[in-house]
Amino acid sequence: MKMINKEGKVFNKINILDLLFVAAIAFLIFLSVIKIMGKDLDDISLDSQIRTIEAEVSVVMDKGYLDTIRIGDRLGETKQHLDAYVESVEIEPVKVTNVDSDGNPVVSVDPLKEKAKVVFKATIPFESNSYKLGKQELRQGKIIFLESDFYRYFAQIESIKVVD
Repeated sequence: MKMINKEGKVFNKINILDLLFVAAIAFLIFLSVIKIMGKDLDDISLDSQIRTIEAEVSVVMDKGYLDTIRIGDRLGETKQHLDAYVESVEIEPVKVTNVDSDGNPVVSVDPLKEKAKVVFKATIPFESNSYKLGKQELRQGKIIFLESDFYRYFAQIESIKVVD
């Protein structure tokens, strides 16, 4: 007994094209369920552990904008809250190095910019040897979005340490 006969039927029961059509529909339904649940394919296939981390990031902006960052702000991503909260905020002036008329370096304060050092604590998944804050991967030196209901800033990760 052949698997596919001359009429294109598998085991003399169902047409091969019908079988492929049913498989394609089942795959589309699977992808739709994943999309509705708000997950990615790698979220389903990878084994992840939950860890609590403390990360320090720095944000450089024009003066006055960084006053919106407050201790206790809940961080999020694209209108979705994450289990991450701002622990501390320290705003300091931005120092720049210029050259004077004699060619000597002179350190001065930029009158238009300020820098915030923000420490946040997050309980996030650790999968494939990386930490994920929403869809963003956290690595030292990487630029991420620091986002809450009131702001969305580019921030550079200065350090990450595991708390638990």
